[in-house]
Amino acid sequence: MIDIYWGDSKGFQKNSSNCVIGLDRDGVINLDRGYITNPQDFEPIPQSLQAITKLKQMGYPVVVVSNQSGISKGIMTSEDVDTVHEYMFKLLGEAGCPYIDALYYSTSSHKQDYYAKPNTGMFERCEKENPHLRFKGGYFVGDKISDLKAAIKIDARPILVRTGHGADTEQLLKRHTYKKIRQKTRVYDNLWEFVESLS
Repeated sequence: MIDIYWGDSKGFQKNSSNCVIGLDRDGVINLDRGYITNPQDFEPIPQSLQAITKLKQMGYPVVVVSNQSGISKGIMTSEDVDTVHEYMFKLLGEAGCPYIDALYYSTSSHKQDYYAKPNTGMFERCEKENPHLRFKGGYFVGDKISDLKAAIKIDARPILVRTGHGADTEQLLKRHTYKKIRQKTRVYDNLWEFVESLS
């Protein structure tokens, strides 16, 4: 698992709150095409990069938290993931976003992996290494049940987007098993629509 800091905050306002807006990656920022092993496979969802830029312009801390289980399966390496993220950062820069506050990813999605969502290891490490960032009272945006579970565990407000696996997850939330999660979750068509709701 790694964390990446990128750019500087010159020209961007500071939000009075240090509550983080956390984002899953695949299915929220970029199209979910399975395992993204190289930059050519990374295609942003329409307006997702602009949404992140707007969050930063509004003064929100933004942290990307993602499971990259292809590493543990031998499908890709950490270096492959880092290369994809460098490309994502390049595209963000071109969209007007000079930096995000942090990025963390797990190398598996195993239930016993403390760092894999829905477990909270990545979030806790982020807060430990960045004391000014707090997920409690903020938001976490994802497209899977594991994202929503993680949000609730860290006392963030769970946000479901219908991109990626989100439409299928929305149907899963109708099951009685997920009633408590459904009651806490707000649903939007995409990341841009969620960010617009904060304006």
